[in-house]
Amino acid sequence: MHNIKDQLDVIKISGVDAETFIQGQITNDITLLSGEEKSIYAGYCSPKGRLLAFFFITKIDNNYFLFCPPCISETISKRLTMYVLRAKVEIICAPEDVDYFLADESDVKKLTDNLSSIPQSKMQSTVNHNKSVSVTMLDSPKSYFFIFGNKKEISKLHDEIYSTEINPCNWNEVHIDNIIPNIFNETQDLYIPQSVNLDLIGAVNFKKGCYTGQEVVARTHYLGKPKRRMYLGSVTADNNLELGSDIKVGEEKIGSLVNYYKQKNDIFKVLVELRIEKLDARPTLNGNEILSLEMQN
Repeated sequence: MHNIKDQLDVIKISGVDAETFIQGQITNDITLLSGEEKSIYAGYCSPKGRLLAFFFITKIDNNYFLFCPPCISETISKRLTMYVLRAKVEIICAPEDVDYFLADESDVKKLTDNLSSIPQSKMQSTVNHNKSVSVTMLDSPKSYFFIFGNKKEISKLHDEIYSTEINPCNWNEVHIDNIIPNIFNETQDLYIPQSVNLDLIGAVNFKKGCYTGQEVVARTHYLGKPKRRMYLGSVTADNNLELGSDIKVGEEKIGSLVNYYKQKNDIFKVLVELRIEKLDARPTLNGNEILSLEMQN
């Protein structure tokens, strides 16, 4: 039905201790979702402060939904379950009764009669009257909306917009264009949150309590500027790229490929993590120079 199922899976976390449990796991502050009026991005780190997952998190009716790529969702669910201990928490990977899709501003306006209200600001969420559908305005210059909830209702809403056409909105492309990372099998345990700009997109909260990997993340923050950052660029390649591939200057490895999509012909949009000092040294991927490197303003 939607075209991002191969890009996103969902982990449902519920139970009376769900909020406290999640708070001890992620880089952001889960209490921001308490009123169901906001969604967040957050990292999930190893004890060494390296990212094992990057989540988009929303909440409906005391259930938390953590979105991440399908290639890691099962292992991340199992890892989270290991830390539940005596807490009253239930974790379900890929529940069958929910679904989701992405829509742009012009398309979401076609649904105004079916939804209680449409979010008006970045990462704001609204939930319909019977708490079966949530809508979040994503953090991007052009307004994109993430529509999620009960599978039957989501199917109806999707068909109302796209019954005779293909949904043009693609989660991966929207996030790459807006310099928002993701973490996949190939890139787990490679990056600290700051090196892929999680602090710049509000996905790290430095005032919340303890969470796994916090010491490393906080130390980097309070010691001053990070030595590595993530940039958007473009590169010519004659075949599909490989996540985690080395970025080089000459023969020296200076970073790696975080994410990519094929833009046209042999041109790929790429997110790359680099040593900042090498930004102007004409970094290459597979021998081809990465052009037009930029990061968040």
